[in-house]
Amino acid sequence: MLSLMLLAMLHGPGPVYRILATAESDDQVVLIEFTPCTAPNTPIGCGAKVVRTYVVGIYATENEGPHGVVLAPDGKSFFVSLAHGRPFGYLQRIDMESGKPIGLVQLGMFPATVDLGAGGLIYVINFNFEDPEMQPSTLSVVEGTSMTEIARTTTCRMPHGSRLNPQGTRHYSGCMMNDLLVEVDTRTFTVARKFNLVAGKEGAVAVAAADQEPSREAMANMSHGDHTTESVSNTCSPTWAQPSVDGNKVYVACNRSNEIVEVDVGSWKMTRRWKTPPAPYNLATSPDGKLLVVTQKGPGTTSIWRLSDAMKLAEIPGTRKVASGVAVSADSRFAFVTLEGIGGQPGTVDVIDLTLLQKVGTVDIGKQAGGITVLP
Repeated sequence: MLSLMLLAMLHGPGPVYRILATAESDDQVVLIEFTPCTAPNTPIGCGAKVVRTYVVGIYATENEGPHGVVLAPDGKSFFVSLAHGRPFGYLQRIDMESGKPIGLVQLGMFPATVDLGAGGLIYVINFNFEDPEMQPSTLSVVEGTSMTEIARTTTCRMPHGSRLNPQGTRHYSGCMMNDLLVEVDTRTFTVARKFNLVAGKEGAVAVAAADQEPSREAMANMSHGDHTTESVSNTCSPTWAQPSVDGNKVYVACNRSNEIVEVDVGSWKMTRRWKTPPAPYNLATSPDGKLLVVTQKGPGTTSIWRLSDAMKLAEIPGTRKVASGVAVSADSRFAFVTLEGIGGQPGTVDVIDLTLLQKVGTVDIGKQAGGITVLP
């Protein structure tokens, strides 16, 4: 206990962290403030609290499932994907001061994970998990000022996760029903490379000619058909692809086989593969490049891994079950984890101190907490 106290004292008084998180079953995005309870200068009112709740969506009588969220470049608004549309989903822009919608664009089926790229472009994966024929789905690219979809790129079956490398030149996502990692060139909005994640079969996969062409038909909501050569496969079932802080590696969560796969971007070869607790789901790297934070979906736990040697430093139980999103503060000090909860339970955001390797805060939000982002 004394050693933990000393570590806390070393931190000293810290800043107030602000986080946006979605509550999918309540059509809400919440703004959370977290003030570290550091010793010996513990501030009054420390801990995590909800300071504002934004109601999002279009149809008052329909649950539209806000999934991914990211702050706009102006710092005064945010973008949120609405996954459950009629039948297509949307990307909505919300003004943080007034709480009112200031932009809307229709995307594909079940838009989910969101990331912000160069030039104010928003990259949204269209998850499309209800297609009985498991046709390839898409990545939407939206110009955030005009709220115009400028590209829709066909990637693979049931894509999930949406993350750009630090340079903003490559976009990565996993294919839950193809066992693939997909890399998209952000200069051309076309698929650049694919990587097979199945153990024993790791390696580059040929990119079909159709993947190299601008998806004009998709932009007009016309069917592409299945132009890919990949068969349905979910041995790995990747749910997240997270670039390293230098962009040289990509870490992929194999949700079904309980593994992390590390792919070298330069050689496009697997460099490491290691076992995790059951159902790794979402990933985040610490900005200092030292840690990989992994949520375990079903168990509701979060594991912390040292990237230098893939050593598990801790596995931390969540306040509730069904862990989902994770984001790390810019100073690499805290991880913020969403937990969906079960049944009528509220969603929850847990705060994990990455130095103490323990939970140091928690706050309930609306039902089915999902997407999360830390504000500057």
